Amino acid sequence: TSLCVLTMADIKPRRPASARTRPEAASAPKEETAPLPAAAEDDGVYDDDETWLFAVQECMTTEDIAKMGFTNVILLNAARWRPEEGTENPEEAAAKAAAADAHYCFGIKGPVFETLKRSEKKDVEERLVAGMCGKGDVLIVIQNAFPSDASDPGTVMVGRLVDCIETAYMQASEDMVEDLAGVSVVLEKCASTPVLTCVWDDGTQRTLEVTET
Repeated sequence: TSLCVLTMADIKPRRPASARTRPEAASAPKEETAPLPAAAEDDGVYDDDETWLFAVQECMTTEDIAKMGFTNVILLNAARWRPEEGTENPEEAAAKAAAADAHYCFGIKGPVFETLKRSEKKDVEERLVAGMCGKGDVLIVIQNAFPSDASDPGTVMVGRLVDCIETAYMQASEDMVEDLAGVSVVLEKCASTPVLTCVWDDGTQRTLEVTET
């Protein structure tokens, strides 16, 4: 898989047919440099080849996010999912921390997600959809996505959560869920890599293409 390199301005929300459109501004935005590239026409049908998962080396600013066209941000920090050295069963601790964070940051109602393990994956995916509805375009940012050791428990949880987000969004788009937002995911401080590997505790895994900006 080749690595496609874009600028931050190229990050655009993928919009399902049920997404809201942003109201018109009172005046056209003033461009400090060249105009941003126009987003490709969206037919409202989810496409596996659609670019939606991005990696950036630095932290984004609110100006970056506004220029991308997003009006809402869900912010998670993978550093919170990395247990202290010497923690017993660190992957279990990371899975619980990441699940609880996802429940809180997505504003999910009901019982807290117990863990990011295969046994809970379907429940997490079904309930994540509510956090992607009733908003304008949503940018999901995961800070500190990759340390130097890409196999550490926190990074494993990055892959699992992104897998859940992707599966939940794909199903919601196919089901034409009402008022589903336009969504993209950005991994901050992410080492150059063409794919994100999502590995679960039962040994199943998949890879997702990452676009570097």
